[in-house]
Amino acid sequence: MSVKQWKQVITLTVIAIILILLILVIILGIKLAQYKDPVIDEAFASENLQSSYQDLYPDLYVDGAFEFKDVQGKVCYLTFDDGPNVQNTTKILDTLKKNNAKATFFVIYREGADAEALYKRIVNEGHTIAVHTASHNYNQIYSSVAAYLADFEKISSHIEKITGVKPEIFRFPGGSINTYNVAVYHEIIAEMLRRGYTYYDWNVSSGDASASWVSVKNITNNVVSGCSRQNQPIVLMHDGAGHGNTADAVPEIIKQLKTQGFSFEGLDKTIKPFCFGY
Repeated sequence: MSVKQWKQVITLTVIAIILILLILVIILGIKLAQYKDPVIDEAFASENLQSSYQDLYPDLYVDGAFEFKDVQGKVCYLTFDDGPNVQNTTKILDTLKKNNAKATFFVIYREGADAEALYKRIVNEGHTIAVHTASHNYNQIYSSVAAYLADFEKISSHIEKITGVKPEIFRFPGGSINTYNVAVYHEIIAEMLRRGYTYYDWNVSSGDASASWVSVKNITNNVVSGCSRQNQPIVLMHDGAGHGNTADAVPEIIKQLKTQGFSFEGLDKTIKPFCFGY
C-alpha cells in the first residue's frame, strides 16, 4: 500500500472516530435530558407545593410583631375546646361571670342563632375566642398543609363574621403533635407561625376526654392538683356535647384554685404559650 493510500486510510479512520464520538455525545446528551433525579424532583415538587399553599388565603394573616409579657403572680388559664354548646357553654359562662373570671374558648364551626349568640357572648363578656377547628375531622384536616389551612380559614372567617373579632391564637385538634399529624405538623406549625398566629397546647389536663364519662369529682381533682404544680397553668377542658360534668365542675375548680391564690385570665398572643416538644 502506497503512502498516499495509508494517508487516506488514516484520514478516513480519524473521521470515523470523530463521527462515532459525536454520535455518542449526542446520545449521552439525550439520555441526560431525559434523566430525572428523584431527589431533585422531590425537592422541586416540595418547593412548588410549599409555594402553592403559601399563596392560599391572602387575608389569613395577623400581626406577628409582639412580645410575650412577664406575667406576675399565679394566673390560671382555663381553656375550653369543642364548643359552643348551648347547655355546657352557657353554664360555664354563667359561672365565669358570677366569679368575675375570664377564660379562653377554642371553638369549632357551628351555625344557627344559638351558636351565634354564644360566639358573641364569649366576646362581649371579655373572654378570648380562638380557633380550634371547623370540622374536627383529623384525617381530613391533617392530610396536608393546604387542607389544614382550608379548615382553619373556614372557622376563622366564621368567627370574624359573627363577632367582628379576628382570632389571633389557636389550638390544634388533638394538640400540636398527635398520631394524625406526624407527617405534616412541622410544616403546618411553620406556616401558621409565618402567618403570625400563636398556638397553645396545655400543661394541665382535666382528663374530661379520657373516657366516655368522667365524674365531676375526678375532673375537679385533676385540675386542682395539676394547677398546684404550676404558676401559670393552661388547663385543657371541653365544653362540647357530652361534657356536662365539666360544666358542673367549673364552680368548685374556681373556688379551690382561688384559695391557692390563683386569678383567672384569658389567653392572648402576649402570653407565652406552652407547646409540646418535638
